[in-house]
Amino acid sequence: MAIKISTLDSWCLVLLVNLWLNPFVLLQMGGQLSYLLSFVLIMQQMENGWTTGIKLFLVELPIILFSTYKIHLLTMVFNLIIVPIFSSVIVPIVIVAFALPQLMALLNPIIMMFEVTLKYLDKLPGLIQVGKPSRLITLFMVILALKIISTKQSKFKKRALTFYSLIWLGLWSWFKLNPYGEITFFDVGQGDSILIREPFNRTVTLIDTGGKMQFGKKPVAMKHTIAKNSSINYLQSIGVSKLNNLCLTHQDIDHIGEASEILNNFKVKNLVFPVGVDTTQNYQRKILPFIRRNTKVIACLAGTKIDHLPMEIKYPFQAGKGENGDSLVLAGNVGGKNLLLTGDLDLAGERKLLESGVLNQRVDIFKLGHHGSKTANSEEILKAIMPKLAIVSAGRHNRYGHPNLEVINRLNSMGIPYASTQDEGMISYRYFLNGMGRWKTGIDEKESIIQ
Repeated sequence: MAIKISTLDSWCLVLLVNLWLNPFVLLQMGGQLSYLLSFVLIMQQMENGWTTGIKLFLVELPIILFSTYKIHLLTMVFNLIIVPIFSSVIVPIVIVAFALPQLMALLNPIIMMFEVTLKYLDKLPGLIQVGKPSRLITLFMVILALKIISTKQSKFKKRALTFYSLIWLGLWSWFKLNPYGEITFFDVGQGDSILIREPFNRTVTLIDTGGKMQFGKKPVAMKHTIAKNSSINYLQSIGVSKLNNLCLTHQDIDHIGEASEILNNFKVKNLVFPVGVDTTQNYQRKILPFIRRNTKVIACLAGTKIDHLPMEIKYPFQAGKGENGDSLVLAGNVGGKNLLLTGDLDLAGERKLLESGVLNQRVDIFKLGHHGSKTANSEEILKAIMPKLAIVSAGRHNRYGHPNLEVINRLNSMGIPYASTQDEGMISYRYFLNGMGRWKTGIDEKESIIQ
């Protein structure tokens, strides 16, 4: 007796085998889209190409936004082009290559050409940065989309489709008009990267980018994953597509090493750094080639006024060589908190700051200079500003021993509490216009408040 296997039975069988081989396949965007969209194609009888494109778009939109935080306006058109090619060309090629590995060299260029085409289509105008919906919203929207495409009642379908559209419009509006601001210290390992974002996204400023230091004589090609896994991922997840300011405190790789990735992924209005950084090899090689035509390059000294920069430039007083002692120092009131950021400024630079009299008030939040090194954070500057909270940005088990025990003992003896990205992950102070705010950490799931 012949066993008849329907298309849906085949789909279920392939899914079971895939889950056996890779239990996490449905936790990945590729697996989710592959099985969900193929299920839709199996269960729905499409009338024409546009109907297919629209239905697939409704179902895939929540998953794409949850995974990539953005969507292309031409996605439905892409579906019309890609789905037939994928089903009639790519899938057979993969099956043949799996069965006859000796043909892989012949078939692989076709697959590579398909991948290049997808990347080219992705770069076409029409990409919209939305933000990351919650898991609950994503699940609800997938179910709603399946209900819309499966119902036969036109009146219900119109109402549901309107509701579906309003939810996405409301989500996009929320991210673009986000009512809270934040001061965020990213966990970038042994480096610095700080975000200052004002309520309703009035200004978005990133100070330093983090970066992986290279050791040894042989140059190694850098893998830019630090920013992608921290600042870039976070900024895109909250709907940010442009920065008002990218401030680079000095030329060390652990502060500017990921600048090229930031410049490639965001529209940057102002690129700000101390006078002298632009003469360094790191700037010439790792930053200059990636600056876009519309980005304004600003080499500054203390007192330089920059539009839409929510902090004041307090240092350096003269041109330098982009070294630690020439670090850009920023101070200002953000969300009702007096904030002081000194980059890797050394003890000599701290003395110059104190002698100049520009540090004339107590500080609520102080990022320890040079990752908590004893070459900074003198007792004199701590007494002058008496911070209510000190932040340490340093890598776990770093080779330098940051933060230095001598500095930690100094903080303890002065009664200054501190928090470190080593222990807390990303550290963020989120505030509203009414002055209310709280601290949130990346590692602590209970979101405990750091006093």
